[in-house]
Amino acid sequence: MTPSEKFVAELCRKSFLPFWSFPNPLGKKGKELCDVFVVCENHIVIISVKDITVSNHPDENIQYERWVKKAIHESADQIYGAERFLNSVDKILTKDRSRVIKLPDKKQRIIHRIAIAFGSKPEFPIETGNFGKGFIHVLDERSTWIVLNELDTITDFTNYLIAKEKFIVDKTILIPSEADFLALYLQTGLDLTYPADLITIDADMWHDYQRSKEYSKWRREIQLRFIWDELIENMYEYQLNNHGKVSSERMSELELSVRTINLEPRINRIELGIVLENAFKKKVNARMIQPIAGSNHTYVLMPLTDKNWEDKEKELIMRCCVARVENPEAEIVVGIALGKCLKGESHFDVCYLEVPELDDQFIQNARIVQEELGYFSNPKRSHSKDYR
Repeated sequence: MTPSEKFVAELCRKSFLPFWSFPNPLGKKGKELCDVFVVCENHIVIISVKDITVSNHPDENIQYERWVKKAIHESADQIYGAERFLNSVDKILTKDRSRVIKLPDKKQRIIHRIAIAFGSKPEFPIETGNFGKGFIHVLDERSTWIVLNELDTITDFTNYLIAKEKFIVDKTILIPSEADFLALYLQTGLDLTYPADLITIDADMWHDYQRSKEYSKWRREIQLRFIWDELIENMYEYQLNNHGKVSSERMSELELSVRTINLEPRINRIELGIVLENAFKKKVNARMIQPIAGSNHTYVLMPLTDKNWEDKEKELIMRCCVARVENPEAEIVVGIALGKCLKGESHFDVCYLEVPELDDQFIQNARIVQEELGYFSNPKRSHSKDYR
């Protein structure tokens, strides 16, 4: 990998975890498919990276044309070629052939095409749009860093790509840089109505947004989500380190839990981080989180102590069953147990419970658990603001 490809791959790893991000996977006839490939749920992100030095030609127009051809148009060709191959397969291999990357159903796929162009002059305009076979987002190196650091969850990132493409599909937009467009998106959600087909975004819009009170407030609030991010990282590292050491059923449960937790957007992670920190600082018996609006899942948090260590797995499962009944709209319950084992070492456990429809027997069993063991027998409905 080139230094620029490594830079982008590491940013994607940080944002999406290697669980979903793959550098240089294999495509047609075992050749490189693209520089970075991301797949999550029904989203596929194809990324091509080019680091092209501007030529020494005395005519700046020719410099620009040559740079665009190599840095952007060649990336577009690679992206379209990768997509064409993906349309014919259901899985691909990682670069070292050690892992199969399963692809979502062809009818459900949402394809995002991204060309990252390094090496341009600051004054070079960056083309973005349809290069013949589908919309391509084109980013320079500065904007790549900003976008992937600000939208550092897969949900926020793909939401941005979808909103941007929908917004400019029938418009001509003059964008000084992708970072300036990001500033517009974060401040307005692109909920804008323009009578004209031509939109001009001011230069330094991102710089002005960074200096605003709104952005300062956001950066303070977002600190509250990092405990949730740390939980994701620890769970993923555990999965990597214990691959092959635990049953396939247990590994699948962990994988599904990590996916659910990591799909939470930034704003949800703030809310969940507050509750998580409060629950384990106060060492409450357990806490059942209300489903966030629009979610079909919820969480159970359970501290691990000497008292519940021996039966921790059973208790966590039963608490999740009760939470499923107490939250009829939550088809999925993820249980998270954190604490220290009897040797004093940090430990966690997870439970992934998916019950699309409740039946009378399930409800009856959950009520018996509530009555006999007292698990969430008198649940208190709280909001994250109660723990600030």
